Amino acid sequence: MNESLTGTRERILAAAAEIFGARGFKAATIRQIAEAAGVNVAAINYHFKGKLGLYTEVLEALLSEGFTRYPADMGLCPEAPAAQRLEAFVRSFCNRLLGPEGWGGYHGKARLIVKEMADPSPALAEVVDHHIRPHKRMLVEIVQELLGPGVAPQAALACTFSIVGQCFYYAMAQPLLTLLAPEREDVETRIEELAEHVLIFSLGGIDKIVDSLSVAPGDGGGP
Repeated sequence: MNESLTGTRERILAAAAEIFGARGFKAATIRQIAEAAGVNVAAINYHFKGKLGLYTEVLEALLSEGFTRYPADMGLCPEAPAAQRLEAFVRSFCNRLLGPEGWGGYHGKARLIVKEMADPSPALAEVVDHHIRPHKRMLVEIVQELLGPGVAPQAALACTFSIVGQCFYYAMAQPLLTLLAPEREDVETRIEELAEHVLIFSLGGIDKIVDSLSVAPGDGGGP
């Protein structure tokens, strides 16, 4: 592909990321993206075979970049203690979701991901299989190890969704958080503090579940 075509393609992708992030897949139009990129509609159809092809490539590129910059294991070996692996997972997720070198939180490219989760496009199934499902399995395995043997898989899955939900809330609810706690700085400026809180809160919750399962019904926990 020559340099001119490559430049056109990159301009389209950059414009599409902004417009899809602001409007979502359904509301955004090819004409809006073409105008923002300074190209005609035919150029988008030539490079991406239409709106869905363009959107899928934008989403794939965005997710790939985030997971490459902030891998979920943060370089830890698979044999590291489960609590350390959970810390790496949470820190990488918070930095990926909220950080300026990741998806930039509510005011950045994370808007596109949040909109996709809330109002899915036809691209979601492919994205889930390629990026989300492997990381869900990783986190379930970590949580299952922390819960210990004999705990039902449903308990590990519930904990997994609770951990992820804490992180996502800060990307989805920034305007609400600003109204409720205007004295607090934006979460994007205190990502490590947030990650530490999510980790401690999650480990505490997992410990509480373990304690509750260790007490037999009617036992009362006494000697």
